[in-house]
Amino acid sequence: MELFRAFSLIESSRLLSGQNPDNFVKVDWVCYLRDDPLLPFEKLIEGYYNLTETGKSKLWIERRANYLLSESEVDELKKYLEKQYSFSIEVEQVSLPVLAENLVEFNEQDITGTIILRDRDEPFPLSINIIGMVSSYRDLINVRTVDELLGEIDRRNKI
Repeated sequence: MELFRAFSLIESSRLLSGQNPDNFVKVDWVCYLRDDPLLPFEKLIEGYYNLTETGKSKLWIERRANYLLSESEVDELKKYLEKQYSFSIEVEQVSLPVLAENLVEFNEQDITGTIILRDRDEPFPLSINIIGMVSSYRDLINVRTVDELLGEIDRRNKI
């Protein structure tokens, strides 16, 4: 089985009513609260049996592994987003097993919102719960000065 990450780059004005200072936002589409993993965790996560059992760290890694999408889930999401919102998505295949540090992780300070793909009174339209984690995205093509470039590099490296 092949697994994937999916994201969209969207003009921030389409989503956040000017709340985001950058022209674009990145929306990472993830499965939220998957009941069962797509593959056994030992096949999904490299060194799974060596992960620390203390606290919630192993549970958190398992949850992040469950963010990944199957090919049929990506196809369903792609059709839905194009039809309902005119969003396109980019898809990256994930090499398995994946190192825990290479799993999608969201830092609270980077997330500027979430997208839940349903109306309040309607059932969820997809076969699984997929949500969009919205974060600022700055295309380096639009950087005009060395100070802006260095600031963007620091922000991306979380310095």
